Amino acid sequence: MPYLRQEDYERMLGLAVAVLESRRPETVWRLIAQELLRTLDGSVLLMKDEEWTPSSGTVSAWLRDASAPVEPAGATAGLVRSGYPFATHYGRHTDREPRTAAQLAGDRAWRHSGTASALRESFGTRHMLGLPLPGGDDGAVRGFIVHRDGADFDARDLDYAARVQPLLAAAAAQCRLLGGLRGTGGPEPEPELVTGGLTPRETAVLHTLAEGLPATAMARRLGVSVRTVHKHLQNLYRKLGTADRLGTVLRAQEAGLLPSVPPSAPAGRPR
Repeated sequence: MPYLRQEDYERMLGLAVAVLESRRPETVWRLIAQELLRTLDGSVLLMKDEEWTPSSGTVSAWLRDASAPVEPAGATAGLVRSGYPFATHYGRHTDREPRTAAQLAGDRAWRHSGTASALRESFGTRHMLGLPLPGGDDGAVRGFIVHRDGADFDARDLDYAARVQPLLAAAAAQCRLLGGLRGTGGPEPEPELVTGGLTPRETAVLHTLAEGLPATAMARRLGVSVRTVHKHLQNLYRKLGTADRLGTVLRAQEAGLLPSVPPSAPAGRPR
């Protein structure tokens, strides 16, 4: 029977903290894309947050470690919008359990389908995992499709996808809330860097670092070991080109990764 590792739960918690600390919808989507692609060993993530037709609708395709999505063009975009075999299944049923393309269409039928051939040519991938979002008052099917080459998604991948679904639904609601604040003339969220290569866990550690918490308190907040905190701190120092906590917080503020604070406010405790 498959089971998730402690690391999987730690990553989910780190993603949740990073999403709650984010101030822009595009940053939330980037964090989600990076986390799903890394945890599920995917190479392409398709995001569906609106109704598509075979000829219209924006398709967001995230590549691994990319800072922004791209949109497939031509025939590939049409096949993606048609949603085979997920659109038929999730559109006709209330079931929102994550499924692979081979599970829904049958392994042979999927491998010989036009969609599978086009995706192999466009993305170099062979397998797809559908991860729909639960809920939705308007009846629309929203969610993600993870693509990868090599072996198909296994029972452990499906277990992780099912457990992360509520978090993804909450993150999508957070994105709609942040977008609504912009549309209603509310205060514009402070700029936030959408590049830089920080993982969701590193982003969460960065925000706790800005609060001036010692490593033990950071570990308790994030539900990880002190050793794991120090590992992420070293990654932050390397990626931001800094050598200590205070320098890291100041550099992150300059880059837009953290909101600015008044000069009199403490940016963080010394190392």
